[in-house]
Amino acid sequence: MAEASAPASSANLGPGFDCLAVALEVRCVVRAEPSDGWSVDHVGTAAPPPGADDAVLMAARKAVGEERPLALIVDNAVPIGRGLGSSSAAAAAGAVAAWKAHDEKPSLHRAWEIATAMDGHPDNAAAAVYGGLVLATAGGAVHRLPWNVALRAVVAVPNEPFRTSEARRLLPPAYEADVVARSLARLAALVAGLVGGDASLLADASGDEIHEAPRQEVRPDVAELIDVARAAGALHAAWSGAGPSMIALVSASGVDRVRSSLERCLGDRGVVLIPGIATTGVV
Repeated sequence: MAEASAPASSANLGPGFDCLAVALEVRCVVRAEPSDGWSVDHVGTAAPPPGADDAVLMAARKAVGEERPLALIVDNAVPIGRGLGSSSAAAAAGAVAAWKAHDEKPSLHRAWEIATAMDGHPDNAAAAVYGGLVLATAGGAVHRLPWNVALRAVVAVPNEPFRTSEARRLLPPAYEADVVARSLARLAALVAGLVGGDASLLADASGDEIHEAPRQEVRPDVAELIDVARAAGALHAAWSGAGPSMIALVSASGVDRVRSSLERCLGDRGVVLIPGIATTGVV
């Protein structure tokens, strides 16, 4: 059987709304082989609920065409509906596994296009396909940015999901000019801080008003996790995508302290992950 895997991702990272994401070393693995008909079997810890659209199956069909059916086996570890790019990982892995099963050379650009079209999030799709820290530009391009290796990720994943469609409805139709100006300043500080590992710049990136502030009224638990992470020494903490997961960026020496604090805060309401930064995307 052919095999492909794609990483989870954390998008936005605060002020990088819909343009910035980082790949996390939690993967969706897809195995595929030619068959008489299309089928998909989920064997991993995270599977779509009954009746939901299957991103792996849809992406594989888009990649090779309906007339070339495959039997697909999906071993997915990316939590679904938690703001960790599960749909993009599934789409990227599904498309690449389908090409491999038919002895075709995978196209990363085409995989990104498929994942973006299906999920609607070019930032998550870019991280899943290319790995690392990525910028999806307004002109439709993707750029890999250098990630400072001193920064580690600690991710709190609440059990209760938060639908992206619901999260989107909470955003206002327009923003005041001063909000936009502050957001641009935060984004500049964030990118510079991620590249240089500068704690003071990362501190200046906090407090997003574009998407985090409107959503925290509905999910105050995410705001609480952010506060806990910062109090424990995180250099930066933000919603992961549309939530409810929260990503904290910490130094190596601060990982255990931030993890312990988040675990106490979550209790039995979620889990805390310590994923590496996925330097490679779909493979």
